[in-house]
Amino acid sequence: MINMPDEQNPATDTFLSQGQGDRFDRWVEFFGILVMSLATIATAWCAYQAALWGGDESKFYFEASAAQIEASQNENQARQRTTVHVGLFSNYLNALAEDNAELAEFYYTRFPQELRSATDAWLATNPLDDANAPSSPFDMPQYQLAEEVEAARYAALATEKFDAANDADEHADNYVLLTVIFATVLFFSGISGKFQWQVLDAAVLSIAVIVLLIGLVLLLQMPIQ
Repeated sequence: MINMPDEQNPATDTFLSQGQGDRFDRWVEFFGILVMSLATIATAWCAYQAALWGGDESKFYFEASAAQIEASQNENQARQRTTVHVGLFSNYLNALAEDNAELAEFYYTRFPQELRSATDAWLATNPLDDANAPSSPFDMPQYQLAEEVEAARYAALATEKFDAANDADEHADNYVLLTVIFATVLFFSGISGKFQWQVLDAAVLSIAVIVLLIGLVLLLQMPIQ
């Protein structure tokens, strides 16, 4: 007796094909939800960090502007005091030139400490006989006003705060860019499984996974506020 080959049942093939398709759709749906969940958390975190760095940017710019104002005020006060000192010193020199020791002493005793110290150091260089001596006490290192020191300190502080503000602005911009990247992940993961074509669904989900991994790598390198 000759055994005839079993004929394939079309209904069985259709059922197996549908079963495989259902499993694929479930896997796509599962991984799509997983990717969307991670991207949502990452998006929220990036938005939060961008807001914090944006707040720091505003704070640092405000502090830098305040420090710059203080530096300008101290510079103006230093110029005003220097103008007064120049007048006192000029009167002192005129009194010496007129051999009026009493008047010269009168001006000298009224020198502020900075000018007196610088004048003593300048006279010690023998400026009348030494052509290489400094031209005036104001060229001496002993002549240093407290306002000038404060102006330099505030100017350095302003530069420091401006640099910090620029860094904060850069970090905020980078977090905003990461937010856009993760929003792209949300888009691709959201449309995966909607095409009823396994190859296209897998391709779209793969793009979402790749972009998510790139975003997470960049996110791990970012500073945290």
